Amino acid sequence: MFIKSSIFRTIFSPKLLFHATKDISLFKKTVIIFLMIVIAGSFLWWIVSIYQFVTVVQPARGGQYTEAFVGQPRYLNPLLSHSSSADRSLVKLLFSGLFDYDENGLLREDIAERFEVSDDVKEYTVFLRKDVKWHDGENLTIDDVIYTLDTAKNIAYGAAGVSNDIRLVWHDVKYEKIDDYTIKFTLNEPNSDFLHDLTIGLLPKHIWENITPEQFQLTEYNQKPIGSGPYEFVDLNMNEEEDVISSYTLRANKMYYRGEPFITKIVINFYPTRSDAVEAYKDGSVSAVIVDKKEHIEALDKIAEVKSIELPHYFAVFFNQTKSVPLAFDEVREALARATDRNKIVSEVFGKNAKVRLSPFAQGIIGFDSTVQQASFDLDGAKKLLEEGGWKIGDDGVRVKDDVRLSFTLHISANHKELSQVAHMLKQQWKEIGVDLNIQEHEKSDMEANVLKPRDYDALLYAHQMRFEPNLLPLWYGDEKNDPGMNYALFDDEKMNNSLKSLLTQKDKDKRKELYKEQQERLRDEVPAIFLFAPKLSFIYSDNIKNIRANRVNTSYDRYVDIHLWNIKEKRVKK
Repeated sequence: MFIKSSIFRTIFSPKLLFHATKDISLFKKTVIIFLMIVIAGSFLWWIVSIYQFVTVVQPARGGQYTEAFVGQPRYLNPLLSHSSSADRSLVKLLFSGLFDYDENGLLREDIAERFEVSDDVKEYTVFLRKDVKWHDGENLTIDDVIYTLDTAKNIAYGAAGVSNDIRLVWHDVKYEKIDDYTIKFTLNEPNSDFLHDLTIGLLPKHIWENITPEQFQLTEYNQKPIGSGPYEFVDLNMNEEEDVISSYTLRANKMYYRGEPFITKIVINFYPTRSDAVEAYKDGSVSAVIVDKKEHIEALDKIAEVKSIELPHYFAVFFNQTKSVPLAFDEVREALARATDRNKIVSEVFGKNAKVRLSPFAQGIIGFDSTVQQASFDLDGAKKLLEEGGWKIGDDGVRVKDDVRLSFTLHISANHKELSQVAHMLKQQWKEIGVDLNIQEHEKSDMEANVLKPRDYDALLYAHQMRFEPNLLPLWYGDEKNDPGMNYALFDDEKMNNSLKSLLTQKDKDKRKELYKEQQERLRDEVPAIFLFAPKLSFIYSDNIKNIRANRVNTSYDRYVDIHLWNIKEKRVKK
C-alpha cells in the first residue's frame, strides 16, 4: 500500500508534471486543458441526464404563499360573507360545501360523495363522505348540514346579517336526515338547478348551536373560524394605528379529505385599493394579486406570470322597448347590434381583461352553439337595415321615421370608468349609422333607486351574473321583468318563457341542449339587448407557484379550486 501511494505521489507531483510538460507549447497545453474540461462536462451531463431519465419531478410540501386582497375581512362565515369579496375568498379557503366547482366552472361533488335525483326532479338524496373532519378534529355529519340550513332559513338570523337571498332559496325546501351521512331534500316544484344551491359553505353545529341570533355577528368565530376547508386559521395581525386587520395567516389542514395541501402556509395581506395591492406585488411583499384594469396588467405582464381566467358573466346594453319608441322597432335594435364594433371596445378599454360576447352563451358554457349568436360588426349592413325600414338621415345627421327621431338615452354607473369609456365608444359607433345617443351617468345609490328599481330608462349598460352551467330564468323570464328581477330588458316572450321553465324539469342532457339552443335563438332573433363583452379574471403570481388549475370560474373566489394541489417546493423521485 505504501509503495502504491508513493508511486501515485511521484507520478502526479507538480515537479514531475512540470518536467513532463516543459517541452509542450502553451497552445497545446490550452487545448489539452480544454479537452479535459469538455470530457468532464460531458461526463457530468450524462450523469445528470441519466438521473433525470430515471426520476420525475413531483410536488413537495413546504413554502409560503402570500396574496394581496383589497378591502377588510369582517365575517369569515359562509352565511355572512355575501357582501365582501375578501370575506368570500377567505371562506373558500376555510370552509367546504356539499358541492363545489371544478377548474372549468362545472358542478362536482365536494363533501358529497354521490347523489340521486327522482324522475320528477323534486327529490334529491345526497350521500356524504365519511372522512371529513372539522379543523378541531370533530367529524362532519348531516347534523352540521341541517344546522347550517336551519340557520340560513331562520328569519331571526336575517336580522343578524344572513342574506335574504339565501333565506329565500331555502324557505320552501324540506330536508330529512336519513342517517348520519345521508340527507333527502324535497322541493315543491321541479328544479334541475337545485344542486348549485348546495355549494353553500357548512358551519360546525357543535361550535355554533349555542350562539344566539343576537350573538351571531359578534362571536369571535367570525374572525377566528373553524371550518373543514383545505386551510385553517392560525392568526391575524392588526394595524393598531389604523385599527384595521393587516394580515391573516392560515396553515395547511393536515386532515383535509382531498389530501393535505402542498403549500404549508398562506398569508393574506389587506390593502385599501387595487393600486396599493399592485404596488405590493411590485415591491415583493406578496406573491400574487388579482387585477381588473388594463394598465395594471400591462404594468405587471413582464415581471410576473399572468393567468387569464374566463368568467361567464356578461355586460350588455338592455333595451326598454316600453319606454323608448325608436327601440321598439325590430330593425333599429338589429342595426344597433350590427353597428357595434365589440372587438375595438374590448381591445381599447380592457385589453386582455375581457373577451367579446355575442350571446349569454359562450365557449365553455354548457349549451353554447356558435351558429346561434348575434351578428358581428357590419356597418354597411346596419345602414341598409335602417334604410329599408324607412329611417332617413335628417339635416342634423340623425335618422327619422314618421316624425320619430332615432335618439335615446343610455344609463350607466358612474362608479366604473371603463363603462363610461364603453358608452362613449358606442355613441361614436352608432353615430355612424345616424343614431343620436345621450349618456346619463348615475352614482350607485341613484342607479339602484331611481333607474333599476322603477325600470326608468331607455337603455341600460349593465351586467348579468351567469354560471358555466347556465340557468337564464332569473335573467330573461317574463315574471322577472320587474324589480327585484334581473330581466332588465323587460323581455316577455312566450317561447322563451316555456323553454326556461321546461329546462327546470329536464334531466336528459341532449334535451337540455335543445332547450339551450332555443333560448339562444330567441335572444338572437328578438334582440332585446346587445351583448358586448365578458370580463376576465387576471391572476398575477410569481413563477415559483405551480399547478394552479383554474381555467374558467363562476366567481373570482373560485380561483382557489384544488388549491391543495398547488405547490411551491418540488422533489425528484424514482419513476
